[in-house]
Amino acid sequence: MTLMQKAITPALTRAILTAGHDRVAGYVVRAEDVAFATTPAQLFEVHGLGYEGSPFSPWDRSIDILRFESSPQLQYRDVPGYILPLWWLRHSRIPPGAELVRVYDDGTATLLARYGDVGTGWTVTQLGAHRPAPASLSRCVGPVAKWHGAYLEADVVDGGHTVVLALANPPLAETGFQQAPSGRWYRRVAREDVTELFELDLTARWNGLSVRVVDQWQDAQRYVVARISHLGDDIERAERLHLERIEAGVYEGIVYAAELTDIQTNQVVPHTWAPGPAAQRHTVAY
Repeated sequence: MTLMQKAITPALTRAILTAGHDRVAGYVVRAEDVAFATTPAQLFEVHGLGYEGSPFSPWDRSIDILRFESSPQLQYRDVPGYILPLWWLRHSRIPPGAELVRVYDDGTATLLARYGDVGTGWTVTQLGAHRPAPASLSRCVGPVAKWHGAYLEADVVDGGHTVVLALANPPLAETGFQQAPSGRWYRRVAREDVTELFELDLTARWNGLSVRVVDQWQDAQRYVVARISHLGDDIERAERLHLERIEAGVYEGIVYAAELTDIQTNQVVPHTWAPGPAAQRHTVAY
């Protein structure tokens, strides 16, 4: 697989180290293409961090980067006209084995945290640091597996031979789950023990803007609420609609699900996950 690299804002670093934030979105590059960039000033240049309102500076004492192996379900869009190959990654769950690294202005680097998988979450490497709380599980983003008749959040590891199943609470009937230090419950099973394996790709339009639904829940009045992440290039419309800019090219917001139109639910099944020889993609329109 290809090792990808992304600059991480200070706000997202805090979210990872304190709240176990397990999502990634925005502009990414291949790590091998920027291996020469070993200082904050160089990272500022190769990652194009000089955008308006950027929290980064070429004079920063350090810049944090996320390195992760590209997984087959991740969806990228080519970004032309850049000095290096550049892609825009839609809002996704962080793949297993990702590392958060801090690069200093003297050329040294420190590993801040490592992401195991959806079952174990983040492990902070600093001595004495508190372990982050687990992020909320969501079937809107990341692999989902059907096991023993139930759908669970999952990750695919060991070259596709093993599936990690995750639960927020201890299972009532199933055995074999163990509790991670983060508090989440998980179990590793063989791929052939899972009858379905896919990622939901729930897309819609909100006030004419193309979005991905990345979380859903009920508010105190029991209305269904959705967190949406902007898709496409219509940055001006996203800003006019007052979506929150997370970073360059990433706009998100919380809306009522009833405001969404043109909803489509896709099941993305990469060929490396599928039990048969071909990938499948099922589309249901509402």
